[in-house]
Amino acid sequence: MARIPLDHRTHRVLRSCLLVAGTLLAAALTGCERRLAEPQDFPRRPIKLIVPFAAGGGSDTFGRIIQSAIEENQLLPEPLVIINVPGAGGTIGSRRVKNARPDGYTLLLLHDGILTARHCGSVSYGPEVFAAIAGTGNAGQVIAVGASSRHHDLTSLMNAAARDPDSILFSANIGAPSHFAGLMLQAERPGASFRYTQNGGGAKRFAALQGGHADVTAFSIAEFVQFQSSGIRALGLLGPVRHPEFPELATAREQGFDVISENMQFWWAPAGTPPERIEQIADALTAAMKTNQVRDKLAEMKISDVVLRGEPLEKDLQQRQRRIAAVAPAATARLPDFTTFAILLVVMTGFVALIQSFRRRRDSASRIQNVAPVSPHISPRLKQLSVISFVTIVYVALMQMERIGFVPATALYSMSIGTTLVSPSIIDKRITMAKAVASLVLVAGTMSVVIHYLFTQILVVDLP
Repeated sequence: MARIPLDHRTHRVLRSCLLVAGTLLAAALTGCERRLAEPQDFPRRPIKLIVPFAAGGGSDTFGRIIQSAIEENQLLPEPLVIINVPGAGGTIGSRRVKNARPDGYTLLLLHDGILTARHCGSVSYGPEVFAAIAGTGNAGQVIAVGASSRHHDLTSLMNAAARDPDSILFSANIGAPSHFAGLMLQAERPGASFRYTQNGGGAKRFAALQGGHADVTAFSIAEFVQFQSSGIRALGLLGPVRHPEFPELATAREQGFDVISENMQFWWAPAGTPPERIEQIADALTAAMKTNQVRDKLAEMKISDVVLRGEPLEKDLQQRQRRIAAVAPAATARLPDFTTFAILLVVMTGFVALIQSFRRRRDSASRIQNVAPVSPHISPRLKQLSVISFVTIVYVALMQMERIGFVPATALYSMSIGTTLVSPSIIDKRITMAKAVASLVLVAGTMSVVIHYLFTQILVVDLP
């Protein structure tokens, strides 16, 4: 078979062929991704459970209790793998699940913080971007003070907050349920106002109380049981009825404050997850909650073993959202995205600088030769840089907008970069056009699949 040298004309034909081949490759890979995502035997690999808090916390402990019951009782054919993604009050982990593929293999365990975060401006989304699987366990919050506090009930505390607004330091995780517990209380007493201090999780809020850096805080029942022996005192329970383990602790309602603030551990999947997979996971969670090992553990933590799913779950979420929205802080003005603006400005300035530099060199060369300025001519390397920059920006934008899967997008991106870097002067003249096309298609397709496997299966990182 005759070989066709890669001259400049053939090089243009090569690029056209590569563009067509790349498009066909991307379409084929997209089809493969869709077929893999179709409901078949589920699950066929471990299910990732994102816990958006550090290991050892209340949510992590709860998740591991359920994980152990599911594994020991073989409630799912594949294991549930907990991945802690702490930060920003749980919003980093929730955003990761929101952006995950809706195939049932990436779940989120997040309590009422998923309802409160949006009202504080931490995120712009709420439960509507997820598919609710189940609500498990329920525990009212406890308003507590240090052992030396002069307050012995909620009435005394709220009278002081009304008499001298902002004088009482309320330790909270801003934007989380502990913060909203205080907001609900002060809304019930005209003129009352706490001064909130950001301390984070239960252990840090307890340390603030013990160190005298805060006057009052809100704990979950489990946290209060853990810290009670160190001298803190409960002023009231923010639940509908008294807790059977603390019959002497009056509720806020009994003390004249119509406040209910409870934490339930909600299980979420990305919106669009197949309903049959949602049901299968919900069935496993329901069965796990009925096991003796889970009931015994939750009893130790003073958490009820309630399970909500379907319509009862939706009604419960709506009630919680109404209570939170009623006391949510006023919306604050959002500042412009200065980071993005600065990046765009730098990129534009860089392009302008390159053009100006080229023009100066062109004019300088023209003056030296004492001739009129020559017509603009862009060097091949500058062309390559411009094309690569543009293709990279488009690639990143497509990934961010999730308009196309990682595998086909990466294959197209690799093909584009490869065709841009191919030069007739650096290619062996004995290589035929067919071989050049086949090589680039093979490399691009293989690289995209291997990278996807490396990140999703080995490094356990979700990709678009």
